[in-house]
Amino acid sequence: MSYHRNRVGKFSQARNGNYSENQHRHHYRTMPVVAVILLDALITGIILLTFAFFHHVLPWLITEKNLQEAQNQPTQMSVVETVPETVAPTLPPVIETEAATEPTVPPTTEPDNRTPWQIKFEEHFSDEVIMTENSYKSPEVSVTIDTRTIEIEGAQVVYYVADIYVASIDNFVTAVANDNMSYYSTQKSATLDKNAKAILSICGDFLTYQKTGFMMRNEEIYVDDSNLYTACVLYRDGTMDTFDGKTYKIEDIKAKDPVQVWSFGPVLLDENGQVRSSYKVSSTVAQRNPRSAVGYYEPGHYCFVVVDGRQKHSAGMKIPALAAVFEELGCAKAYNLDGDGSAVMMFNHRQFSKQSNGGDRKLGDLLVIRDSYFDAEEDQVG
Repeated sequence: MSYHRNRVGKFSQARNGNYSENQHRHHYRTMPVVAVILLDALITGIILLTFAFFHHVLPWLITEKNLQEAQNQPTQMSVVETVPETVAPTLPPVIETEAATEPTVPPTTEPDNRTPWQIKFEEHFSDEVIMTENSYKSPEVSVTIDTRTIEIEGAQVVYYVADIYVASIDNFVTAVANDNMSYYSTQKSATLDKNAKAILSICGDFLTYQKTGFMMRNEEIYVDDSNLYTACVLYRDGTMDTFDGKTYKIEDIKAKDPVQVWSFGPVLLDENGQVRSSYKVSSTVAQRNPRSAVGYYEPGHYCFVVVDGRQKHSAGMKIPALAAVFEELGCAKAYNLDGDGSAVMMFNHRQFSKQSNGGDRKLGDLLVIRDSYFDAEEDQVG
C-alpha cells in the first residue's frame, strides 16, 4: 500500500511540473540566446541552399548535359532541323514549274493530209459521200449539175452546166474506147462511162477517128505529128490552156508536163475570157447543134457544158451562144468538143442530157470525173 501511494504521488508531481526523472543524469540546461539565433540561421540557410540547388542548380546542370549530348550527335540534329528547311522551300518551285510547262505541251492532232486543192476548196467537199439526183460530194470530188432553159432567137434551148471541183488532177481523166487507142475503135457511152467508174462524163473529141494532129490521153501520146489544128491542154499542175492551129509548138507543150491534149475546137474565149469577135468553122458546125464543151476557172475547178439540140424541147446552140455561156460563168478558158449526136452528159452511169439520136451513140472517148470513194460497179460491162 505504501508503494502504490508513492507511485501515485510521483505521477501527480509530474503532471504538476514538479517532477524530473534522473535529474542528476539528464538535467536540462538552458542555452544562451545568441546560440539559439545562430542555430536557427544555420538551419534556415541549409533549407535555402537545398531549395536553390533543386530549383536552379539542378535544372541548369540537366540543360547543360543535354546540350553537350546534342553537340555530340550532329547528324541526328541536322536531319531534324534540315528536313523542314529543304522540303518546304522546294514545293512551290515544283508546282510553279508544272503550271508553267503545261501550256507549252502541244496538243495531239492528226496530220493534215489534204491536197492543196482540198484545203483551198474545202467548203465544196464533204467528209462522207453525199449524192443527190444532180450532185455528188466526197472528200475528193464535188459535182453540181444545173439544168437551164433559155430562149435564143425565138427558140427554146436546154443546156446543162456541171460545176466541178477535184482534189487532184488524177480525178480528171479520159476514157478511150476499148482502152486501146486503136483507130476507129468505139463503144457505147454507157459502157465507156461504167468501165471508167465515172461519176460524171461527157463526150470528147472523137479521138479514135483522128489520125493526125497532137492528141494525148492520160499522159499517153496518141499522135503528135502536126500543130495545124486547135488544141486544149490540161497540165499536171491543173492549169488549162487553149491554142489555135499553128500558134503553138508541140515540144513547148510537152516540156510543161501535159496529161491531156484534146483537138476539136474551136477555142471559145479570148485571152480575157470573153466571146471572141469571130470563129473559123465550117458551115455545118456554125449552125444550131447539140454541143459539148469544157471550161476552166483555175487549177482544181472546172466545168462541163452539154447542150441538147435537134429536138422539140431544145433547138441547140451556135458557137457564139455557147461561148457566151462560158463568159457568163466566168471561165478563163473554154473549148468546144464533139457535138451533134455525140453530145452527151452521163451522171451516176445514166444519161443526164438527151442525145439527139434518141439512143446511145458509140463514141471514141470521154472526159471523166472519177473518185476513189465512188461505189462503182466492179465488173466491167460489154
